Amino acid sequence: MIRILIAIVAVIVGWVVGSLANLGIGMVNVMMFPLPDGMTFTDMLNPDNKQAIVDWIASLPQTAFILVLVAHLSQAFLGGFIAALIAKRNMMCVAMVIGVLTLIAGLINMMTIPAPVWLWIEMPLYLLVAWWAAKLVMKMRGPNTTVAGSM
Repeated sequence: MIRILIAIVAVIVGWVVGSLANLGIGMVNVMMFPLPDGMTFTDMLNPDNKQAIVDWIASLPQTAFILVLVAHLSQAFLGGFIAALIAKRNMMCVAMVIGVLTLIAGLINMMTIPAPVWLWIEMPLYLLVAWWAAKLVMKMRGPNTTVAGSM
């Protein structure tokens, strides 16, 4: 029972840390490519501002989306890494949960916010970088690490 709770905590903490990394990189992107005049970062969450956000996104150069890609992948990687570090067992499982949650959020994001078609390439990469994060933690822990220890 305690292992299940540890796994749940690992996923929650991993998700929060990954989300903060995503948000931080997103804020850097907004500093590089400022929002429309009079709009703040939190205004982006207001549905009444949707058209202004759509117009702003359409005006961005393609290079702005590279940082978006990095932000999203950092969420999956860093979140998976932290979750695997906390879990100690089932490291791959908790990291992949982060990858799947990031994938779900990414799909919702891509369906609600207009973005270049090429940005869809990041979807399978969420799972790949979460897997990689777990593998790194497992390698750090040494040969006695199990992929799927009992919960």
